[in-house]
Amino acid sequence: MKRLACSLILLVCFAVTVRAAEPAEGKIRVLLTFGGHGFQQEPFFKMFDDMPDVEYTKAPLPQSAALLEPGLKKQYDVIVMYDMVGGITPEQQKAFVALLETGIGVVSLHHNMGAHRNWDEFRKIIGGKFVFGPTKIDGQECAKSTWSHGEDMKVTVVDREHPITKGLADFEIHDETYGNYYTSPDVKVLLKTDHPKNDPELAWVKDYGKSRVFYFMLGHDNQAWSNPSYSDVVHRGIRWAAD
Repeated sequence: MKRLACSLILLVCFAVTVRAAEPAEGKIRVLLTFGGHGFQQEPFFKMFDDMPDVEYTKAPLPQSAALLEPGLKKQYDVIVMYDMVGGITPEQQKAFVALLETGIGVVSLHHNMGAHRNWDEFRKIIGGKFVFGPTKIDGQECAKSTWSHGEDMKVTVVDREHPITKGLADFEIHDETYGNYYTSPDVKVLLKTDHPKNDPELAWVKDYGKSRVFYFMLGHDNQAWSNPSYSDVVHRGIRWAAD
């Protein structure tokens, strides 16, 4: 009898564990990449903790790069990329492209524009590139990109009908500026700024394969992440990319 009771207890514990591992109903499942650039981890992750309809898994790169392959859509709805990883292997690059061609949401944030600096396809995926030295992109001469910490910026909504920005008011933010970065001519720009140290385009959307892609240039540290408008835009971007 004791043996039977112990067996029943083990079965119940196993069932509870399995249920706990399943995604909560109605939640957007996010794979959150980081690595290659230092950041304040606790307040950054708290921003996602505070999104009631989002659950996320941390994925440091390049260690977790093998996850970025076809079939990931069964586990996650959106990849949020906050990494600035130097690169992944050619095989992992091909697998990532194959994943995007089958379809999964992508949200690229801030310094992710500087990731994969020697992989030209990545700037086609996210629609932009932080340029580390003078170069030519699609026949266009590009000077070295610049940055400046601790700047006050005005953010203007330029597309008030897109789901990410519909109903969003213009706002101000204290953040890092980027200048002289490459922006693809085929993106749909949602947010702009007139700050002299920043390029005008701040946020845009595009498609890559069957994947929705949203890029948002802002987000250096907690002074940005704690801005309600910033976290709202990121949240809206995740929901849109998840379709």
